[in-house]
Amino acid sequence: MKFIFSVLIGLLILTTLSTVLWFSYQLTAYVAIGAKELKPNEYVPLFVAFVTTVVGLSGALYTQNRIRKREIDGAHRSKKTEIYFSFIKMFERVMMAHKKELNLEPLDDGELITKMIEFKSDCLLWGSEEVLQALVNFQTLSVSEPTPKEVLQSVEPLYRAMRNDIGLKNSKLPKDFFAKWPLSNPNEFDQLD
Repeated sequence: MKFIFSVLIGLLILTTLSTVLWFSYQLTAYVAIGAKELKPNEYVPLFVAFVTTVVGLSGALYTQNRIRKREIDGAHRSKKTEIYFSFIKMFERVMMAHKKELNLEPLDDGELITKMIEFKSDCLLWGSEEVLQALVNFQTLSVSEPTPKEVLQSVEPLYRAMRNDIGLKNSKLPKDFFAKWPLSNPNEFDQLD
């Protein structure tokens, strides 16, 4: 049944394109015949008007497309920011639990797993391809008992992808900027194992 439906849709599209091309050819032929009968002082202004119309219409369509894309990105930005901020807060909480001077209880594994699953589910719908790929890489490393330095390095591309996704730039931030961010002294990063 699906095959027949696909063939019918294909035939419909082919017929429509053929009809459009045939009418375009006929219109071009009429214009060419009419242009031969016109004098240069008649067809030059017509040609200029036609080109101006095409350029103006193309510019207007391009502008409308860009405005629509910006509106969609703006509408999604607040939701994405909320999702990404939840991950940042969770990661921050895990990092703070490792600081003995804060005397914070670490998140239990069940709570951490639940929050990660919620974050992944939200990212599946709202995250860009770059965020999804960085998240997969982060998770792959997380299950292999990484060193603290490897964990911090794995969160770097994820943070960069999240910032890119909500329209922020990372171009002037140095390498390992986000890996060093959670540390009290960024110079400690180089001493980590």
